[in-house]
Amino acid sequence: MKKILILIAAVAAQVAPVFAADDSRPTANLAVTYKYSKPNIRSKSLKHTTDEMMLMVAPEASRFYSVKTQFYDSLAAAPGGREMINNMVTNALNSSNAIQRDASGKITSITITSDMRNTIPRRGVTTIVEKYPEEGRMQVVDELPADETCYTYDVPMDELVWETGDSTTVILGYECQNATADYHGRHWTAWFTPDIPVSDGPWQLCGLPGLILEAKSDGGEYIFTATGIHEINEPLPQIPGDPVFEKMSRKEYLKTLVDLEADPGKAYGITNTPAPLHHDQIETDYND
Repeated sequence: MKKILILIAAVAAQVAPVFAADDSRPTANLAVTYKYSKPNIRSKSLKHTTDEMMLMVAPEASRFYSVKTQFYDSLAAAPGGREMINNMVTNALNSSNAIQRDASGKITSITITSDMRNTIPRRGVTTIVEKYPEEGRMQVVDELPADETCYTYDVPMDELVWETGDSTTVILGYECQNATADYHGRHWTAWFTPDIPVSDGPWQLCGLPGLILEAKSDGGEYIFTATGIHEINEPLPQIPGDPVFEKMSRKEYLKTLVDLEADPGKAYGITNTPAPLHHDQIETDYND
């Protein structure tokens, strides 16, 4: 997260119009960062990939999204932004000797290190969840592989019913209580703190008498862990640029996503034998 913030500061002046305040959006007073761990779906063993997520909470709405994706898309949408991204990638590759060439100068290999992945702007998770408690609904916005369309669907907030427990733990200095729920095919254990009386949390998880600071699905495939809590006074951000939106049902979206994950060539009109997927999506009830 620290490296991302340094990167944002370095280019903020050139993308300022993209980050300009939007008075039409609800003003958030709380920001919570989470480490989101999810499985590599093609690995037989449980190997997590991670992303830095942000939950911004306003009195009437909230927004959960990837910090990396929001920054990358904001930069790409700014005048000259894509050229800036290309230059940053090229400079990083050249400065770290990542590009190997033969005697004739032809590139023979490119090695991307973990440090480079943390400094080069790139997209992360594409899922966005906005919650509207007064309306009792959540709106999910997501993408499909090789498709720039933003697919949207609504989810009723009353589908998530928690059972609170007696166990306690401390997260980020806050005493938390446990709760469990079955939700869209997975069993979840969450830890929430009544000391922050906000009935919200990461992803679609919400509805407890306090902010959810950690949540884990059974088997530990999907994990959200809070890494920081800050008071803010900022409008909820929008998707940068000029996105195209299309409505799709939740289960139809998930079925399409799994189909493309198993056979990525379909996104380009090429059909191959589907590859085995060893881990399912965060929601598994799309075939019910």
